[in-house]
Amino acid sequence: MPLKIERISQQLDRMARMIADSAPAREGFLGQAQDCLRSVNADALRQKLEWQRTQQIRIPWLVAVPRGDLSRSVPAPSPPADFCVVGSDASSIPLDRHSSVRYYVLNVGYAILCYGQKPDAVLEASSRLCFQDQDLYVFPQKWDVPIEGTLLGARMEVESLRISQQAMQQISRPTIALRDGPLILWTLQNESKEVKQALLRDLFEAMDALRQMGVPLAGYISYTGSRDVANSLRVWLCQGRPDECERCESSDYDLCQALATIHDRDLFIFLAQGERSELFGSSSQILEQYGRHRVDFFYMNVGEEIVRVEVPQWVGADADLLGLLHAAIYDQCRRSPAVPPYPPALQEAHEQAVITTTERRLVEGMVEQALGRHGQRVFRSAKDHSKRRRGV
Repeated sequence: MPLKIERISQQLDRMARMIADSAPAREGFLGQAQDCLRSVNADALRQKLEWQRTQQIRIPWLVAVPRGDLSRSVPAPSPPADFCVVGSDASSIPLDRHSSVRYYVLNVGYAILCYGQKPDAVLEASSRLCFQDQDLYVFPQKWDVPIEGTLLGARMEVESLRISQQAMQQISRPTIALRDGPLILWTLQNESKEVKQALLRDLFEAMDALRQMGVPLAGYISYTGSRDVANSLRVWLCQGRPDECERCESSDYDLCQALATIHDRDLFIFLAQGERSELFGSSSQILEQYGRHRVDFFYMNVGEEIVRVEVPQWVGADADLLGLLHAAIYDQCRRSPAVPPYPPALQEAHEQAVITTTERRLVEGMVEQALGRHGQRVFRSAKDHSKRRRGV
C-alpha cells in the first residue's frame, strides 16, 4: 500500500491534540470578538472604512461595510400562503487536455417547489455539449482566452442562473430564486476587465429579468468560510495602518490577531433560529463591475447552522422582496429532514445537476463513437494512456 496509513494516524493524533489544547484560548477570544461586535458604532466604522478608502490606505483583508447596526437581529416573517422556490445548481465535464477533441459538458439542474393550495414540483436538468468556438473561448473571433478552470466555473454559475430564470417564466405566485453558492463571482477577480464584462453580461441579463419579474434572488452559502465582518472589526481595533501589523503596539493586538482566525459564522452564533443579521456590503473588487446588481449579504441561523446569504442590492433595498426571501429560506430549512438543514429546492437541484463517473465515461465513449462514424480518430496523450494501464 503506497499510502503510509500508520504514519498519517500518528500525525492525526498530534493534530487533534493541538486543536484540543488551543480550544480554551480560542473560545475566550471569540467571546471578546462578540463583545466587540456588540459595542462597535456602525456609523463610526463606516466613516473609518470610507476614510481609509479615500486616503488609499491598503486594507489587506476583505472587509464588510455595515448597512445598519452590526449586532441587530431580524426575525423571519411568515411566508405567503402560496409561494414557490426555484433552486438551481450546475456541474460540468471539463475540457480534457489529454484529448485531441476540445469540448466540455454543462449540466444545470433546477427544482421548482410550490407550496399552498396547489402544491407542485418540477425537477429537471438542462444538458449541453459545448464544442463551438463561441463556447470554447471568451473571445471566439480571436480564439483567445479559453473557457477552462475558473472561467468554466464562472460560466457554470452564469448558466445556472440563466436556466432557472427561464424556468420560472410561467409561475404566477410569489417566487424566490435560490442559487447554490455565491452571487459574487470572486474567481474572476484577477481577470482583465474585458474578460469580466464578457462573462458577466449573461449574468446581468438574467438578474435584470428577475428584477422585472419581482423575483428576489439569493446565493445560499452553507458552512461559509467568510471573515468579512471579523476583518472589519480588525480595522475598528486598528490604531495605525492595517497594512503595518508588524509595527503594531496596541493593547488589542492579540484580539486583532485572533480575529484573523475567526469566521463570521462564529461571530453570529447569537442569532436565534430563523433570525438574520443586518445587511453588509462586500468590498470584493469584482463588484465594481456589477453596477445596479452589486451584492450585499447577511448571515442567518437556519437551525444548527449560520449560513451566508448574498443578494443583489435591489433586493436588499426592497423590504417586501427581502422579507419574502427571508421567510421562504427559513421555511425551506424547516422542511428539510437533514441536520443541519439544507433547502430542499437546492438539494433537489443538486441531484439533477450531478454528473456521475459512469456518465462521464459514457459521454467520452459517445464522443469517440460519433467521431469514428465520420472517419475521425481521438488521440490521447501518452500520460493519459499510462494512467489507464495498470501500473507495475
